[in-house]
Amino acid sequence: MGKSTAVRHTKRYYLAYGAVGEAALGAALWIWTVSSGARREEDFGPGVPGASWGTLLVAAIVIAAVAGGIIVLQRGVPRGVRWAVTLTAAMSAGALGPIALLLMVRPSTAGALVAVGILGMGVCGAGVVRAPLPREPGTRAGRSA
Repeated sequence: MGKSTAVRHTKRYYLAYGAVGEAALGAALWIWTVSSGARREEDFGPGVPGASWGTLLVAAIVIAAVAGGIIVLQRGVPRGVRWAVTLTAAMSAGALGPIALLLMVRPSTAGALVAVGILGMGVCGAGVVRAPLPREPGTRAGRSA
């Protein structure tokens, strides 16, 4: 009865979501790169003042890669750094949200890819602080909340 029934996902779970998110964001960046100006506007919607969608996609890809790297190397990474990366990943996913929201108005491949990328970033970003730390055999130390 006193057993915890909370689901504890492994690092592979979070890294799988991160990899899918990276692939989707990379494909969206490729679409943004090869499309013309008129086609970009149709697929991605109006740009964000002060930054292009291409720049935001590159930043999101880098942030998701850093989050995946921290999940792999989590033992030596301070908790403050992990939380900072998690919050940055959430902000980056939120910045790309308008592209995914266009799916409700006019479906596009780019919108679908960005929506999948945001989901991957969200789960992977949460994994930065939630993935179980590697444990020494026979000890209970090393668990993270």
